[in-house]
Amino acid sequence: MGPIIARARSSHAIVSTFAAGIATRLLIFVMTILVARHLSPEGYGQFTFATGCAMLIAQTAGLGWPMLMSRLIPSFRAQSDWSSLRSLLRWGDIVVLSAAVVATAIVASLSLFPGARSEIAIGLGMALVLIIPSAINLARRSQLAGARRPALGILLDEGVPPLILIAALVIGVVADARHAVILLAISTALAAAAATVALWRATPREVWAAPAQGQPAVWMGMAFPLLLGLLSKLVMDRMDILMLGPLAGFEETGYYGSAYRLTYLVTFPQVMLMTVMTPMLSEMHASGRLAAMWRAFGLSSIFALATSVPASLLLFIFSDEIMTLAYGAQYAPAGSTLQVLAIVQTLTALSIPCASLLIANGQGRSYGVFSLLGLAVNAGLNLVLIDAMGAAGAALASLAGAALIFSGQGWQILKLYRTSNMKD
Repeated sequence: MGPIIARARSSHAIVSTFAAGIATRLLIFVMTILVARHLSPEGYGQFTFATGCAMLIAQTAGLGWPMLMSRLIPSFRAQSDWSSLRSLLRWGDIVVLSAAVVATAIVASLSLFPGARSEIAIGLGMALVLIIPSAINLARRSQLAGARRPALGILLDEGVPPLILIAALVIGVVADARHAVILLAISTALAAAAATVALWRATPREVWAAPAQGQPAVWMGMAFPLLLGLLSKLVMDRMDILMLGPLAGFEETGYYGSAYRLTYLVTFPQVMLMTVMTPMLSEMHASGRLAAMWRAFGLSSIFALATSVPASLLLFIFSDEIMTLAYGAQYAPAGSTLQVLAIVQTLTALSIPCASLLIANGQGRSYGVFSLLGLAVNAGLNLVLIDAMGAAGAALASLAGAALIFSGQGWQILKLYRTSNMKD
């Protein structure tokens, strides 16, 4: 009876997570189109630069703890280790909030630096209001995933902010990029507050009655390799936008950001699936069910391939038509950028199950190393290609980095599989 209940629970989690993912991606897509059409390519570039900086800093402020919590919370729940779970939740909040405050102060100093270009300083200043609420919201999402509420975490993290901004755009209260960012920050803070209440309700009552006894120093050591991998991936995802602003201007940033947001739809099925599968893979590994773990990984990889390639082909073949239809004729120059980014997102989609398996098996260091190598390649090529090709050059740099990460992760997983078979 137990396995049947577990399978039913897993199926419900996957279905609800996908439903939440579809809803939120549609909201983000609608928000992107409305913002891009409301603003010029330069104004949308400013909005993209500010939100990209804020999200990168907010996710970095977690110092790897959100990913660690999505792995450890299921383990502590399975072991009924309520004292460790309470300590983990407490220290996770302390780390995330403290780092977010420090990061906000650093960005504020950079925006006021006398040598900063005025438009870059404005973009950094706009990002300030988003950092702290975004950091809290992202941490709550991972915690809710570990607490078996992944769909709710997704809805609050990615659904509430765009929904409120869409309403503001329809009403007509958004005058420029700065207004859009401020409204997004307010709605993100509301979502973070709701997620905090949801986490409290989803956590077993025994947790709050238990003394907080854990190993924060050990957890910090476990989180650091995850931070390196996450930071490398995040910086690579947003590096193009962050470098396009200073090197090529906000118009090229707007072209890249609009094309990237379309390709972002390619990876949502894999992200949604792995939100559920990562804790499950961790439980399978912890309980020694290696055969089940490898079967789940294989099915996830097939799913990633089937859900990414067809969409990427459509974006590649009809790139000019899709850009014009979505954003208007003023965004037509981004068609070539969309073609390259469609390939990038296919590789990224295939890398998502690989990253989850490595994290679940305690291979966070390997995940971090390959991500750092991909980041270095992307950064180096950006310096060369952005100056010559603008947004299209940035997309090519991303392609090289994504290819390196995917091949490195695949090589590491092959070694892991061979080791696993030798143990069997």
